[in-house]
Amino acid sequence: MNLDPTIEARFWAKVDRRGPDECWLWRGALSGRGYGNISFRGKVTGAHRVSFILDQCFVPPADRMVCHRCDTPACVNPSHLFLGTNSDNMRDCVQKGRFPPQHGHHNPQAVLTTEQVGRVRAELAAGKSHRQIAQEIGVNRSTIDRIASGESWRDVRQAGQRRI
Repeated sequence: MNLDPTIEARFWAKVDRRGPDECWLWRGALSGRGYGNISFRGKVTGAHRVSFILDQCFVPPADRMVCHRCDTPACVNPSHLFLGTNSDNMRDCVQKGRFPPQHGHHNPQAVLTTEQVGRVRAELAAGKSHRQIAQEIGVNRSTIDRIASGESWRDVRQAGQRRI
C-alpha cells in the first residue's frame, strides 16, 4: 500500500500516546460525537480508521467499520480497534449496555406523544376505526395498527385509566 510518507508523521503528532493498554487520545479535530477526524487521501476520515490503516497496512472495504473495544471515541490505539460490520458494531454496543432500547417519547423516531397514545387507546376502546383515528391525528393507519396490537407503545394505558 502506497501512503504519503507525511501522513504517518502528521497523524502521530496529534496523538497522546500512553501505555500499550491505555487509550491513546486524538488531540486533533473532533466530530460532534467525539471521534477524531483527519484529512486522509483528500477526504475527512475518522482518526481511528486511519490508525487502523497505518497499523494494518491496508484500507478496509467501505462496508467494514473500525470499531473500538474500549468505547472511547477519541481513542486511536491500534490494539483497541477491530474491524467489523455495522451489525458487529451494534451487537458490541448492545452487549456492553451502551445502547438501551428507547421506548415511547424517548425514541427519536416517535411521531406521537404519550398523551396522544393514551387518547388513541381510549378511542380504540370506544370502537373508533383505525383509519378514522389515523386521519384525525395525522399519522399512517399502520401507526394505529401497531398501537392496537401492542407492537408499539405497550407501556401506555388509555387516557383516563388509572395505574394500579
